[in-house]
Amino acid sequence: MGVQNELHLESLSRMEVLSGPTGRRRWPDEVKCQLVAESLITGVTVRKVAERYGISPNHLSTWRGLAKRGELLDPSLAGSSPDLPTFANIVLDEPIALPLQKKIKPLGHIELETGGVTLRLDLDTDVHRIADLVFALKVTS
Repeated sequence: MGVQNELHLESLSRMEVLSGPTGRRRWPDEVKCQLVAESLITGVTVRKVAERYGISPNHLSTWRGLAKRGELLDPSLAGSSPDLPTFANIVLDEPIALPLQKKIKPLGHIELETGGVTLRLDLDTDVHRIADLVFALKVTS
C-alpha cells in the first residue's frame, strides 16, 4: 500500500515570503568580537547592537561572557580602533609590604581655644555637651 502525495497549485491561495536569514548561522570569531566590542561602548546597549545585526540579545550576551572569560579571542582586532574597548588579562602579585610609619599618639583630651581661654575636655565627653560649649564660647567672644 503506497502513500500518494499530490500537490495542486490551484489550491494555494496565499504565500508568505520570509525576508532575512532563516535557520542557524555561523558567525566568524572576528565578527563576534566586533559585536561584543560595540556592545561594550559607553551608552550602547546589548539590545540595540543585537537588533542592528539581527541576532538575539541573549546570543550577544553569551558572546560577551565568552570574551570576558578569554574564550572568544580575535587578535586581528586588538588595537585596531581606539573607540573599541579591548580586554586585558590581569595578574595579581603578592601584596607589597609598605614601610611602617611612626604611630601618632592620640591626644588624651579635646582642646577648645578662643579669646585666650582654653577648655580641655575628656575624649568621652558627650558630643551635645561639646556643641553647647562651642556655642557658648562663640557667643561670649
